[in-house]
Amino acid sequence: GILTNSSLMLEDLEPDHPWREDVQTIVDETLRCRKIVKGLLDFARQTKPQRTLLQMNEVVEDVLALVRNQTVFRSIRITNHLDPALPTVLADADQMRQVVLNIVLNAAEAMAHGGDLRVFSHVDAHAKTVEVRFADTGPGIPEEVRAHIFEPFFTTKRTGTGLGLSIAYGIMERHHGALRVDSAAGQGTAFTIVLPSLEAAVS
Repeated sequence: GILTNSSLMLEDLEPDHPWREDVQTIVDETLRCRKIVKGLLDFARQTKPQRTLLQMNEVVEDVLALVRNQTVFRSIRITNHLDPALPTVLADADQMRQVVLNIVLNAAEAMAHGGDLRVFSHVDAHAKTVEVRFADTGPGIPEEVRAHIFEPFFTTKRTGTGLGLSIAYGIMERHHGALRVDSAAGQGTAFTIVLPSLEAAVS
């Protein structure tokens, strides 16, 4: 109700109206509250994965197709190096899309002035895992920050909730997988999704 009414008020106000800045603040802060509440609900819900046979290459391609035309990605070059022989996994498709989307959006925010996002997929036959790696050319994550990035409510962003990566980390744990990060200040960041291969999952 607050967001709807303040948005309608904003539409009716002239550009130079003395209330316009205050009403814009109400709209912006209400949107921020909505984002925080959604994050809290997602974090608290932590639903059990509904596992089906899933091809992670398709999940990656679906998410990248969704975000490519967004403004934040216009200065970012995305290249795929997806293994066409990547085996299927047992995983919840919606939850995997949520993990991939979170990683990709974090990469875009880290490269606000442009850069490269390279996506790789491969199978580790020895570990019996399927892995998808997202490597960006952003500023990297300092060691003191990297140690806390999966903690709930930890964020270095002015408008962040600190829940995105912790939710993604929890999803991967419930899939008996992992979410790894490799980064150093000034050297970019790489997040890797690790899932048990179908052979390992059913054994």
